[in-house]
Amino acid sequence: MTPSNRKIFVELVELGDICLLFGSLAVAYVLTSGHRFFGLLDSLETHHPIQVFSATLVLAVVWHGILRSNRFYRSRRVDGFLKEVIEVCLASFLCALAGFCWLWLISSHAKHSAADLGLISVDFGVISSLVFLSTRVLGRAFARIFRAKGYNLRHVLIIGTNERANGFAQDVALHPEWGYDLLGFVDDHWWSEETEASNPGELLGGMDAIPSLLRALPIDEVIVALPLASYYQQIAEIVALCRDHGIAVRSIGTFFDQEQTKRTAYLRGGVGTITLHDESWNAWGFMIKRVTDAVVSALLLIALAPVFLVISALIRLTSKGPVFFRQTRIGFGKRPFEILKFRTMVQDAEKLMAQVEHLNETQGPTFKLKNDPRITPLGKFLRKSSLDEIPQLINVLLGDMSLVGPRPLPVRDYEGFEHDWHRRRFSVKPGITCLWQIMGRSSITFDEWMALDMRYIDQWSVWLDIKILFQTIPAVFRGSGAV
Repeated sequence: MTPSNRKIFVELVELGDICLLFGSLAVAYVLTSGHRFFGLLDSLETHHPIQVFSATLVLAVVWHGILRSNRFYRSRRVDGFLKEVIEVCLASFLCALAGFCWLWLISSHAKHSAADLGLISVDFGVISSLVFLSTRVLGRAFARIFRAKGYNLRHVLIIGTNERANGFAQDVALHPEWGYDLLGFVDDHWWSEETEASNPGELLGGMDAIPSLLRALPIDEVIVALPLASYYQQIAEIVALCRDHGIAVRSIGTFFDQEQTKRTAYLRGGVGTITLHDESWNAWGFMIKRVTDAVVSALLLIALAPVFLVISALIRLTSKGPVFFRQTRIGFGKRPFEILKFRTMVQDAEKLMAQVEHLNETQGPTFKLKNDPRITPLGKFLRKSSLDEIPQLINVLLGDMSLVGPRPLPVRDYEGFEHDWHRRRFSVKPGITCLWQIMGRSSITFDEWMALDMRYIDQWSVWLDIKILFQTIPAVFRGSGAV
């Protein structure tokens, strides 16, 4: 799970846990006393509304502190379930004590003895423990299912092959539910015979192979297992390279090359890391962006269904071949996906690429030709009006793309990149529209296009997405730079 996704997920879980606690307390009160829980609050609010509200607010804060102090919201990728059970039971016991104090304070004018309140608190502790354990079991089960299907995986590359690196790799191999996918190791040679013999991953190359590996592999994180002091210069260069690509860098190395056994033992209680570089977007904004993408793309697909059908029929009537053009593009984290567009060229146009490639009118690795002979008459209109982009709403709905983001590029174009900083555009999801789309499209140079993508990534906000979406409409009507 990406840092931004995890942060927003944890914040939502924190709010949900407080709601679960109040719900458990209400159930315990009803089962034990036989009275309606909200009836108690209604009667008390008439005489002491401010006191009840203040006490309830304090209770929520205390509960939240108890849950956080019992590691409820730390990553559980490296923890066993038994340890989580113990912490859940302890947290529920402490929450029950706090609940007892709250009930005693707000029910001082009600006919409830200390024994009754104690019994309610005990029931509350049992119920909350069962509720929390159930939600955690379900959470682990869903995480296993999603990660087994390849979702929510973090592809990691380990720099170093010492025993510390081996310990990390072995733990990852033993616990697939953590969601880490080890791509391999990088080092000049195997420094630890144990690492080589245990075969947790292959040696992909030496230190000089890091730039090419970052370009070729879908890496989410680079894990540095080298001692920071001894390899300071090499690590600084790795961080600089990863910054160009928008890849997070974390270290499990020590500042000094300590005894290997002590370093390996460090992993047993959990994977502790030092973040050397990370560029995560605002978590709440990221959530709003994804929810907006899903809702808006679904509504637009419904609203544009008649247009969808008409264009599909016209394509079939005016030229031979399929309605949709499908092509592998490079998406988030350099992961390939299949993009959908209305077909605007003759059938098997990609096979004819060699015949027109020498006519390319743009600089850089991309290919643009204003009067491309492969484009059909209807296709020219669809491109000019950007109607050929409508099927990409399906990609947005599926999560491969966003409404706003750097345009997805074909594999051919990606392989032609000359500068690593261009590849930072793959640190976010590609989009249907972007700054390039509203500021000239094909009429601007490739380097200007890449600079606009970097500007979008660095200055991103929800408001920027809204402005780009609204400015896209007049840009499409003008047809500026369209081919």
